[in-house]
Amino acid sequence: MKTFITIAAVAVLLVAVPGPCFALWGIATVNRERAKELGMEVRVPAANPDQVRIELEFKLEGELKKFDRVDLRLGDGNKPLVTATLKEDRSKAGRVVVSFTTDRAQLDKVRLWVYVPGMDGGTIYEVRVKEFVGNVVPVTPR
Repeated sequence: MKTFITIAAVAVLLVAVPGPCFALWGIATVNRERAKELGMEVRVPAANPDQVRIELEFKLEGELKKFDRVDLRLGDGNKPLVTATLKEDRSKAGRVVVSFTTDRAQLDKVRLWVYVPGMDGGTIYEVRVKEFVGNVVPVTPR
């Protein structure tokens, strides 16, 4: 009887204690063509000579319908120095806009991750900002 109680207690603990998450998140790189298919638009409104403002706007439909959040990742490769979730502007019905300002020299290190959860994990759409901005001409102050 003592063995049964011990096994039952261990079984309850194994079920009750949260374990590692085995969800799988796939990362899909988004180029200009794919962004158009997804309804994403990257804009670069005027800023100042040393910095550039980036806006990402997309429709909440199709693959992005169940969108969760957008993270700004600054750094090289899979080891970013900084990761931050951007605040969403949902003032336009069915659309999301996020924005940030960065140093022009750092554009090659900036990525936006758009998270869309799925059944077991989900998809992260990675937007490499430099590929959308290209050679941004510095804004001359008036």
